[in-house]
Amino acid sequence: MPAALDQLTQASAPVPLTDAVALSGFLGLVPDPRGVRGRRYQLSALVAAAAASVLAGARSLTAITEWIADAPAWACRALGFPLAPLTGTVSVPHPHTLRRLLVKLDGDALDQAIGAFLTARTTPTGPGLRAIAVDGKALRGSRTATTPYVTLLAAMDHTGHVLAQRQVAVKSRVAGGNFAPRLSRNRA
Repeated sequence: MPAALDQLTQASAPVPLTDAVALSGFLGLVPDPRGVRGRRYQLSALVAAAAASVLAGARSLTAITEWIADAPAWACRALGFPLAPLTGTVSVPHPHTLRRLLVKLDGDALDQAIGAFLTARTTPTGPGLRAIAVDGKALRGSRTATTPYVTLLAAMDHTGHVLAQRQVAVKSRVAGGNFAPRLSRNRA
C-alpha cells in the first residue's frame, strides 16, 4: 500500500466515502502516469476509491481492490466511476488496473495532495506559534541499483497530521537526528 494513503488512516474519525469524495478535489496536483489512449477511468476516481478503502480498513493492495469490487453502485458513482453506456450499471476497474496505477503514481505529488487535503480539513487551534516536528526515516526494502535505500524527511504537527513529506537524496546528519556537535578528543 502506498505510504501516502497510510496518512489518511491516522486522521481523526475518518468517514470513508465523504472524505474520499472530498479528497478527489485535491487530486488535481497528481500527474496521471498513464498513456492518453485507453483511459477508461479518471485518475481522481481511482485514487479516491483507493483512499476510501484505506479509510474503511484496507491494509494491502489486495484488500483495496476487493473493497472497490464489493462497494455498492451508489458509492462507486459518488467516487466518480462512469456508468456503462449500454447497461447503465457502474463500471469498476479490474484489480490489475488499480495495482498498475498505484505503482506508477508519483509519491511526492500524492503526498502533497493528501497533505493539502488534511491541512484544509483541520481547523486552526488559535493564534500563536505552532509546534512542528521534523524527522527522517530510511525506508526498509527500498534499495535500488543506484542507492542503498530511500530516505524520507517528514514534517508533522503535534496533533498527528503530516504537513509535508519529501524524499531526500542522501541520509544526512540532520535527517538522521544527529543534531549534537561532535566533541574533539584532543582538547587544548
